[in-house]
Amino acid sequence: MKQFLYLDTDIVNSIIAQSEKGLVQEQSEESENNKTKSTHVSGGMEGSGAAEGSFLKLAKAEASLSLSGELGKECVSATTSREIISKVLHDAAFDIAYTYIQPKKFSVGENNSDEYGDYVELTRVFDFVDMDYLENLFSKNGLVDFLKKTSKEKIETEVSKATDGMNREQLRTTGKAIKNELKRLIADSDKQYDDIHDIIVAFRQLMPYTRMLISRDGYLIPMDDQYFRINPNNLGFKYGGEITCVGMITNIIGADTDPNDPKNIFATLQFTVNEVLRTILPTDAQNLCVIHPIAVFYGS
Repeated sequence: MKQFLYLDTDIVNSIIAQSEKGLVQEQSEESENNKTKSTHVSGGMEGSGAAEGSFLKLAKAEASLSLSGELGKECVSATTSREIISKVLHDAAFDIAYTYIQPKKFSVGENNSDEYGDYVELTRVFDFVDMDYLENLFSKNGLVDFLKKTSKEKIETEVSKATDGMNREQLRTTGKAIKNELKRLIADSDKQYDDIHDIIVAFRQLMPYTRMLISRDGYLIPMDDQYFRINPNNLGFKYGGEITCVGMITNIIGADTDPNDPKNIFATLQFTVNEVLRTILPTDAQNLCVIHPIAVFYGS
């Protein structure tokens, strides 16, 4: 049983439509009598597709479920029924699309032969990255100020312990040096947290996405908010552990991927951006594979 966190229904529908040589042409007629509604759906396939293709089956299923779900219901209940039916059919459509693309399954640590356009299925413990959430945490008056304060108190406590055994003369002799060292340690600690904020700002400028998944073996999966099946605002906090992503490899940022034309300033700039990305991202892989996700889910 799958629990979808993310599902790109546009790509799912496109895969089925291309595989079955056309789209279902749907017509519906509605009549109301004592708050009941009936729906008639007819469809046909273009080209050589079979009349009983998967898309047409889904359309008929939606009509049948809608009818049974709406009879005798009030408008609010009917709307809720339609939303549930829509999700069920989208899930079923993904299973149909999956049979057509037959994604390659790569285990963690496997020597993957990634190619542009390959469909892959990855089951891993991913890092959820939410740039809005992280930037708010490490902005002024956010969590970073608390972390700096906590680190300062810890440093002061350690320095105080180190000077407990000194007599008055020793403290008088080394007092200035101790104060200077204390200031240096606190400044270094503050800089570490300031650097985190700078890295987040730089990463946001490099990546046009707010939310993404990252794996240690070099897979970067940017995600569009419109296809989330859950509230994306609490993604990083609420969800963790091993999940599965099905998608297509759309870019490979390799360690030896030089610009094709050194005179092309745009290609050179893109290469520089890619190198910065490889430096910032927490991966152990030489190559960074960008995945366009179709679905992200728990279970199988």
